[in-house]
Amino acid sequence: MRIVRRTDEAPGVHTIEINSRGDGRSGQFFMVSVPGVGEAPISVASGFGRNTLFTIRNVGSVTSHMNKIDTMGVRGPYGTKWPWKEYEEILAVTGGIGIPPVRSLIEEINDSGKGRKLEVLYGAKTPEDIIYKTEIERWMKKVNVHLTVDSGDENWTGRVGLVTSIMKDAEVSKSAGVFIVGPPLMMKNVVKEALNLGYREENIFLSLERRMECGIGVCGHCNVGEFYSCEDGPIFNYHKVKHQKELFL
Repeated sequence: MRIVRRTDEAPGVHTIEINSRGDGRSGQFFMVSVPGVGEAPISVASGFGRNTLFTIRNVGSVTSHMNKIDTMGVRGPYGTKWPWKEYEEILAVTGGIGIPPVRSLIEEINDSGKGRKLEVLYGAKTPEDIIYKTEIERWMKKVNVHLTVDSGDENWTGRVGLVTSIMKDAEVSKSAGVFIVGPPLMMKNVVKEALNLGYREENIFLSLERRMECGIGVCGHCNVGEFYSCEDGPIFNYHKVKHQKELFL
């Protein structure tokens, strides 16, 4: 696919748009490749039916090369979707580079025309690390978005603290679907706080996109106990996988 646009989001993070109306749904991923370098799983960051967007942090050989190429290989989409159609109220909790699957969730719900009460909690390390700054301003017209940073600067007037510290401020009911995506430790703490606040574990869903190499359940690198993250996930119901010791590794 041809890359038609790049957008810098934060230090070391950029968004790539390819010339393809995507059929990926929110929560799913694609395997993207740089010829001669390798392949990596990347969550879809755009709503269904729009040009496909990938937001990428330069952390490895594949992702670091994506700023240097005009075309890249794309296969997919793979995996399960956020089950947003099952809930009238949704609380999406995310941190750091985990926000792309929430971005696509917001767009997909807004484009559907189906009324949902959606609340988003997003935590970043610093104000400079916040991704989708301009989109967040636009989302706030339709979605209740709470931001927090681990450490602020002289210009930051918002909340300071971990994303778990603002979960009590959510205005959705305790029967809401809770969608969580971010670093493993952050997700572990968010699940714990969600249960402490009274959300039901069968309504908690985790995005466990990690250690994928083939994307089609062949290589076995992404197993979560008896499950494969690429085939059975990456969106998992917490109630079904909570006993897997590999869950937050």
